[in-house]
Amino acid sequence: MEAKKVDSKGRIYLGSDFAGKKMYVVRIFDGLFITNNENVAKEVEKSKENFLKEGIEKLFEFLGEPSTEEVKEAVERLRKRKFSSIQT
Repeated sequence: MEAKKVDSKGRIYLGSDFAGKKMYVVRIFDGLFITNNENVAKEVEKSKENFLKEGIEKLFEFLGEPSTEEVKEAVERLRKRKFSSIQT
């Protein structure tokens, strides 16, 4: 693992080994995965989606699936919150 500092324009210097190469960047939550291999980037992207789906499924198993009434209440609260911010 290497630690790199991002400059004021959001750039990271990777070194001359990567000069002129096409790099693939996969955003993973609040981080980045960078590779010069397109197939690896695609696999990481797929794995990221599966990881998120599995995490949500495990959360529902732990909490139990929301009832229809709970979903309606959540949607209604969201609508009220959006409309209240528009009216101010």
